[in-house]
Amino acid sequence: MTLTHCIHAIMKSYLQLVTDKAWKANIKLEDAFDKAGASYTTYWRAKSKRTELKYDTALKVFNAIEELYQIQQAREYSQGLRETNQAVNRRTIRSKFKPRVFST
Repeated sequence: MTLTHCIHAIMKSYLQLVTDKAWKANIKLEDAFDKAGASYTTYWRAKSKRTELKYDTALKVFNAIEELYQIQQAREYSQGLRETNQAVNRRTIRSKFKPRVFST
């Protein structure tokens, strides 16, 4: 389900959608905003309800959460391989944990 479908289906705010996604992925929302290139003040304005997130910003943050989650999963997978003394091949791990990117 894309971000647009989520919005139309349940009518949550963009901030609530990215907050839910970050919580489910165990990613700090501040880290996702940073990865997306959104300013820290944008995060705090939206969080304190002084302003709403723009669709483009929410989409960037949504994609950043997905990317951070995939990186997190790849690290855990690599760690598991190392603990069992198996070879770690970055190329195959990167292809296995490729983030999905949503666009407009």
